[in-house]
Amino acid sequence: MFFSLSKKILLTIFTFFLVSALIFIAFFDNAVGKKIRNERSSIITRNQYVIELLNENITLRQKLNTLTPAIQTQNNDNLSQKKEELSKEQKLNEELTKNYNENYATIQESLHILGLSALLTILSLIILWILLKIWIITPLNKLTTLSIDVANGDFSKRINIKKTYFTDEFNILIHTINFMLDNIQQNITEIKEKEIFLQNLIDAMPDAIRIIDEDYNIILFNKAYSEHIKKEYLYPSAKCYGAYAQDAQMPCSTSQYLCPLKELHKTKNTEIKTIHNINNRPLSINSARIYLNGKKGIVESFRDLSDNINFSHQQKISSLGFLATSLAHEIKNNLGAINLILDGILQKYYAGVPSQNEEKKYLEMVSEQIKASIKIPERLLKLSHNIQQQDSLFNVTNEISDILSLLDYEIKSKGIVLIKNFSNNKEQIYGNDIDFKMIILNLVQNAIHAMPNGGTLEIKTNTNKENLIISVKDTGCGISKNAIKHIFEPFYTLSANSQNHGTGLGLAIVKNLINKLHAKITVSSTENVGTCFEITIPRHKS
Repeated sequence: MFFSLSKKILLTIFTFFLVSALIFIAFFDNAVGKKIRNERSSIITRNQYVIELLNENITLRQKLNTLTPAIQTQNNDNLSQKKEELSKEQKLNEELTKNYNENYATIQESLHILGLSALLTILSLIILWILLKIWIITPLNKLTTLSIDVANGDFSKRINIKKTYFTDEFNILIHTINFMLDNIQQNITEIKEKEIFLQNLIDAMPDAIRIIDEDYNIILFNKAYSEHIKKEYLYPSAKCYGAYAQDAQMPCSTSQYLCPLKELHKTKNTEIKTIHNINNRPLSINSARIYLNGKKGIVESFRDLSDNINFSHQQKISSLGFLATSLAHEIKNNLGAINLILDGILQKYYAGVPSQNEEKKYLEMVSEQIKASIKIPERLLKLSHNIQQQDSLFNVTNEISDILSLLDYEIKSKGIVLIKNFSNNKEQIYGNDIDFKMIILNLVQNAIHAMPNGGTLEIKTNTNKENLIISVKDTGCGISKNAIKHIFEPFYTLSANSQNHGTGLGLAIVKNLINKLHAKITVSSTENVGTCFEITIPRHKS
């Protein structure tokens, strides 16, 4: 319970005065009053005893006067003498009583003086307390209030100092504290300005940036990092590892994610580059060592590689568009001219020839093959359409067949046996057909690259009540257990195993397009046995 210093001083002074007064009164009464009362009692007792003796003497003498005249005369003299003595005793008693009354009056006057002294003492103490309050208590209360405000973070408060001719220690102390708070506030303002400048500086950077101390605490991050959290690429957390998994309670293990903070402390490297796949988003992370107030820390920058994947995808689309246009002009026109020549020969020289004629039969077969060849650049041109076209219903079997027609020559040239197993040729799904074709194109190309010496490629579709399941299975070199965790990461390639010299973006593009279709993709593989990619797509509901 709070009890002010002024109350403590006032109650202490009052208690001390009250106890002192009671002790003084008790001592005075015991030492002086008791003695006066005893003397008064002794005098009264003595006077009564003397008066009683004189009365008895007078009575005896009166009795003797009745006996003889001579004796009576003598007794009268004695009686007169005794009466005089009695009169003297009475006067003495009156003087004693008067002296007692005077002594008692003196005591009363002393008590009055004592009371007046006590009153003056109380007034002196009150004046002293008022002075103490003005000189000590009030400055202390102001300092206490100021310290509470400063402890709560308000450095703008000050204590007003009245200009006087005389100053004391409190005036100097208050002036010093005000000066100190002015300096502190100025320093805080400068620090905040520098923090704002630093924050604006890192906010201007397009990449997500965060600074981490040696205890895994995120002490600073920029606006792009906040955007990553809003878009749920990362999770909000005060710890760096909490951004990767919402329920993470411990730093990342080596099997989960490479920890740049640990690696930079172990090695002499000044920076580390790695890729983390978080919430189906490939994030490129660059980490560099820094020192924070003499302690080790790191600064990390995040870049979403989905943009690079989309850019690479757009490049492929653009290349396909350029290729389709070139083929349409260079091949389609020439093949069309050849087909027109064949049609002219057939109409001019073989119009009346029976269909069983071997030459006519071969010429018709050539014409059909030329017409089929003309459709190839048309399919390629269709594949290169704008990726941003609106979603629509499309036939799964037809789209897969178009892609297989484009890759037919490559499949046959590698000695690969193609098996098509479609459960429903009329199955339709809702989405972007160009995205779907790019998925199938990348998966089939990867399967072909995995079988440079031939093998079996099986394309299979199956349906249930909710989903369409498409599997692309090959009998190629397979993928190791360690590599299968990273195959969907950008720029990760298995060129050493598959003799593929690509950029490592094919499966990353597939993963991105799968997410756009709200589908799922899984992979199972055994080295030197083969690989199977399985796509699960929600079926369209009218």
